[in-house]
Formats: sequence, C-alpha cells, structure tokens
Amino acid sequence: MNETEFATHNRRQLTEKMAPHSIAVMNCNDIMPTNADGNMPYRAQTDLYWLSGVQQEDCCLILFPHHPDPLLREVLFIKYVDEDFVKWHGRRLSIEEARTISGIKTVKWEHEFTDFFSASANYAQNIYLNSIEHPRSVNLVQTRDHRFIQWCRDRFPLHHYHRLAPILGELRKTKSAFEIEQLQTACNITEKGFRRVLNFVRPGIKEKQIEAEMIHEYMQHDGKWSGYEPIVASGANTCILHYITNHNVCKDGELLLIDAAASYGLYNADLTRTIPVNGQYTPRQKEVYNAVLHVHKLTKQYAKAGMRLVDLQTYCNELLIEQYFKLKLMSAAELKEKGPAYFLGKHSYHGFGHFLGLDVHDVGNIYEKLHIGTVFTVEPGIYIQNENIGIRIENNVVATETGTFDLMANIPIEADEIEALMQSSRP
Repeated sequence: MNETEFATHNRRQLTEKMAPHSIAVMNCNDIMPTNADGNMPYRAQTDLYWLSGVQQEDCCLILFPHHPDPLLREVLFIKYVDEDFVKWHGRRLSIEEARTISGIKTVKWEHEFTDFFSASANYAQNIYLNSIEHPRSVNLVQTRDHRFIQWCRDRFPLHHYHRLAPILGELRKTKSAFEIEQLQTACNITEKGFRRVLNFVRPGIKEKQIEAEMIHEYMQHDGKWSGYEPIVASGANTCILHYITNHNVCKDGELLLIDAAASYGLYNADLTRTIPVNGQYTPRQKEVYNAVLHVHKLTKQYAKAGMRLVDLQTYCNELLIEQYFKLKLMSAAELKEKGPAYFLGKHSYHGFGHFLGLDVHDVGNIYEKLHIGTVFTVEPGIYIQNENIGIRIENNVVATETGTFDLMANIPIEADEIEALMQSSRP
C-alpha cells in the first residue's frame, strides 16, 4: 500500500461510519505567529493528512458520500499561490499533484470552499465537524476548526451536528502496514542517533552538544525531531520529566536521561534511555536501572491486543511498588500508612505509556481495548530526587494477538551492553 492507497482506504473507512445524508469537513492547522513577522514551523493537521496525504497549509477536505453528483463526494481544497508567493516562499501543490497524492478526483482552490460548502450542505441532513478532543490537551488557542464550527452553526442552525474526533480516534488507533513501516523507519533512524551519542557522551560534554549530535544523525537519514522538544537531562535534571533547556554540562558520575527520538514522514518514534555520563553505572544507579528494566520487560510481555491501557497501567503500578521495596524506597508500614498512590506520585509520576503514531501522544481511548496493530509506548520510570537518580526506559511496541512486537528491539537497552558500547569508544 502506498500513500495514495492509504489515504483512499482511510476515507472509505470514515465514510462507512457516517450516518446517511451526511457531510464532513476537515480543516488544516493554522500557521501560528511568534513575534514581529515570525511564524512557528508549520505542522500538518494529522487527521487531514491521514485522510488525504496532503501536508501543506490552507487546505481542507469535504466528504459527502451520498452527494447526488459522484464527482462531488470527495472534494479537496488546496492553497492557490501566485508568482510573488512562489518567489518568497516556494511552490505549493498544483491541482494535478494534489489529485495524485490524495487519490481525490475533484480538487479545487481553497478560496472556492465557502460557496461550494454552502451549496452542498443544503443536500445534507447531518454535518460532521472536527476538533481537538485529546484528554491531555490544554490548548487555549482558537483553531481553524473552532472558527469553522462557529461559522457553520450560525449558517446552518437546523442541521444535526456530530463529532468526528471519536470516530477518527478509533480508526487511527489501528495502524496499517504502511503506518507501521513508517514508524519502524523512524525507530531505525532513532537507533542510529542513540548509538552515535553512546560514542560521544563523556564528562564535560554539554547537554546541547548531545542534542546536536542526535539531530545531525537523524537528518542524514531523512529524519526530523519527533513531535516534542528533545529532552537531554543530566544529574538532578533526570528527575524533571519535561526538562528541555538542555544547557548543563554533563559531569563525571552523573546519569544522563535522553528522551529525543526521530520522526519520519510525519510518524513519530519516542525513545528514552538513561546512560552513565562516564560510561559506567555506579552500583546504586545500576540497581535502579535494572529495577526499571524489569518493570519495562514484564509490562511489555504482559500487554497484548484486547487489553486496555488503563489495565496495563494498573499492572505496571503493581510492579513498581514491588521494586520500591527492593530499592528500600519505602517500608511495608509506610505503604500501609500512606498508600501506593503516595509513593507512585513520589517516585513514578507519569503513566507507563501512551498511543503513538502521527501524534506523539496519539489519538485513542485508554478505556477501550487495544486493537491488533495499535502502537503504544512502554516507558516506566523511577525517580529518586534526593539521590539525583531519574531513570526512564522507553520502547515503542505494536499490539498483536498474543503479545507485542517491539519496534525498538535492536536499540541497546541492557545496562551491560550500554556500558560496553560506551567504554569501547574511549581512548
């Protein structure tokens, strides 16, 4: 399956879920400003990409599977650019190119959208609209979808309105062979970057230099940063989950936590490893590392299609509590007095994993069963702030009928292997 076949198949899946006499609209993301005349880097709206293969700005898609005219059942709108725009910003897709990428026969310019939609909606009874409904979203910025929802409800108040996000979330949760191939490539590129820094890290190196080494390697293989700011945290910073300043100098005897993966073709890997700056874990560091690795392995072995992420979280928590005893982070009396939630909040203050795909924290419902082909992370961690020890180990796996397939199986994970690779590069 190529990208065009993939998008065509996805549109068919969505329209089969829509009620009769329905029209659906997917909008692109806005280009967001920074200051003065600056803009943030543009990132494609992932639902729109999943349905069309198009990644550029000022695009939208209409699906109307029961439109009286078969040529108007799928209509893609793309940005029109003139010579001045091209001189400053470069080319955008032509109508023919958009047809080829998307597999959609009817492609129009974006400025034709309002009149076309207004005419088409009169033939529909239901309107499906999209919005960001991720449970972890804290977005306070009005999106293009939000503006369109307001406009649409004002213009067509008597239609029946439906949410696209739950349908798309359920459909996108199952990854196709095409998507898993993209994710595997992202993981393979990530492996190259991680092996590179194993040969590079040593006392006196800056966290920012390690970040630079990784992105240098990723870009050699058509990769980019995954969809989050890279985390390169040494010493006490290993206990800060989203430490992204990456400005400290790595010191002898410290740990270095690297959560900085690659993306490929919009698909994101998400890797975390915790390594010794000097190439040799201390006995205590190795003890904690192996405790986290034990939890990681057992959780990965336990998971399979048909389970729910919330159930896997419960299982992972039980394993972590066992390790707290072994690491002498609490006693039985303290556990009875304060309860497991207290110690989990103190030493493992994040979930065991999340869905992964076009978005790093990909769409999907954690209370619904994993499908065969669902991709998610397994990333337990133990953080001991008074010892400056923060260890997280993260791989990306695919749910199968009998277990999981590890997309990062070739990336070094055992403490002894990491030490051997780091020490082999030292003079």
